[in-house]
Amino acid sequence: MSRSEFIDVKQLIAESSVDELNQLAEAYFARTEDWTFHLSKPFGSIDEAPPLLINFAVVLQGLELCRGLRVLEFGAGTCWASRYLSQLGCAVIAMDISPTALKIGKQLYERQPVFGNMPEPQFLLFDGYRIDLPDNSVDRIMCLHALHHVPNPQTVLLEFGRVLKEGGIAGFAEPGPEHSRSPQSQDEMRTFGVVENDVDISQIWSDAEAAGFTDIKLSVFNVPPFLISPNDFERLLKGGEPGKHFGQATAAFLKEQRTFFLYKGQPPATDSRFPGGLSAKIKLQPESLVVGAGEEIILRARVENDGRSVWLPRAAGVGAVQLGCHVYDGSGKVFHQSYHWEALMEGDGVPVMPKETVDVTVNMPPLPEGEYILEFDMVSNEVSWFAQNRSPTVRVSLKVTGPPR
Repeated sequence: MSRSEFIDVKQLIAESSVDELNQLAEAYFARTEDWTFHLSKPFGSIDEAPPLLINFAVVLQGLELCRGLRVLEFGAGTCWASRYLSQLGCAVIAMDISPTALKIGKQLYERQPVFGNMPEPQFLLFDGYRIDLPDNSVDRIMCLHALHHVPNPQTVLLEFGRVLKEGGIAGFAEPGPEHSRSPQSQDEMRTFGVVENDVDISQIWSDAEAAGFTDIKLSVFNVPPFLISPNDFERLLKGGEPGKHFGQATAAFLKEQRTFFLYKGQPPATDSRFPGGLSAKIKLQPESLVVGAGEEIILRARVENDGRSVWLPRAAGVGAVQLGCHVYDGSGKVFHQSYHWEALMEGDGVPVMPKETVDVTVNMPPLPEGEYILEFDMVSNEVSWFAQNRSPTVRVSLKVTGPPR
């Protein structure tokens, strides 16, 4: 075959078995002796870094993640995105058809360990046909520039629909409908024999719907920066002509970009692992009190779940909601941030539903002699304080008198 001969990707797929294409993908990684470029992704090259990072960020945001979710990265390659998902606290399954790629990914995790007590990743080899996971076993699927390499996308989408839980989301960053015709794609197919398929959203949605997905959404964004003057920026904000030019530039970029999300069923009620939707009404008695030095500080609180999220109990760990207290001195300066957390119920507790009210007795450790302001706020463990969502806090004045009795 001459270097100039056009390769029809459909013909390439028809003339090759899935197993043969799997072997070519493995050979692509196996022939690499120096792993530096793969280990440094997404910062392997200056030109590649911006689109990789921006595509990752768009898919990441659209997946609506929280700590503890089980996320399958399909076509993880050398696992740079999987490592970031692990750092975010997700239980990651990095899957690829190349054993060498996953071997590089394991070394990436070893050379750049994830900080903190995060779930250990799982590395899973894909045979090109079936995902070796139970039905309804993952919360999210991330697929970055991998689906267009698949010779049998209908089969893969069926597997996505099988392993994804009800209410789950699969997010994709892929090229567009003319991808196979680009010079780079032609060169990749000619040199390595790998599939560089076109991405037809209509066909993908038809296959995804047959696989049990119930909705599809495409993301509109732009990787190249759209640079304008301060005056034009103000005109854009007011709906002026620069906004039209921005739309045209974005449309031109999106001709060969398809970032989209597939949804399986209705999303479940959000819970307190997600920062959005956290809101509370807090009432405290008394509004001021005096105690002796060394005495326990006791208050009564009534707390209403005023948001749309279910509050998880203390046993949940991540996302467990408790009543927290910051302590300020008499001048208003921080004396002790996050001084005390009180469980909403005895023992491990049960979830608190939206609009449900809970009565709590707060038993705080003693404070030294002095005057204080106690600021009470709800807190979701390892997620956020509710005040970050503009949920109102409540303050109580406290005077601690004399030496301990």
